[in-house]
Amino acid sequence: MERRRFLGLTLGAAAISLAPVSVIAKNYRKELPDVWKIKNKEDENDLTGTNEAIKAIFGTDKTEEGKITLKAPDIAESGAQVPVSFKIDKANRIALFQTANPEALVAIWDIPERGIPDYALRIKMAKTGIVTVVAEVDGKLYRASKVVKVTAGGCGG
Repeated sequence: MERRRFLGLTLGAAAISLAPVSVIAKNYRKELPDVWKIKNKEDENDLTGTNEAIKAIFGTDKTEEGKITLKAPDIAESGAQVPVSFKIDKANRIALFQTANPEALVAIWDIPERGIPDYALRIKMAKTGIVTVVAEVDGKLYRASKVVKVTAGGCGG
């Protein structure tokens, strides 16, 4: 009987230790519904939609270059899965934008205190465009951008 009790207590403790303490996630589709409606212009080099979305999220579109390391391919053979990664030492909030699709905003992340913002993901791009990451660090905004050429038919040229 002692063995069963020991196993029961051990399994119970293991289950409790694996349960998340608290998960705090904001649903920005509900909190900032108008930001998701901001559209890009037809010209993939026009950052008007991106700048409007930045202002709607952060309250200003005044940004500085630097602090963010953004990696994306120069040429993406398939717009269905364009790898994008970005990293910054510290941030409170990060937002990802692109000019290749009708909607400017791709995603928003709130970074917990002592969190390490180092993300890698794949996004869809309908055509060639500019990928932009904006990070809020202690009230200042930093930006990194890169042009990604999406080839038609995946020919790579």
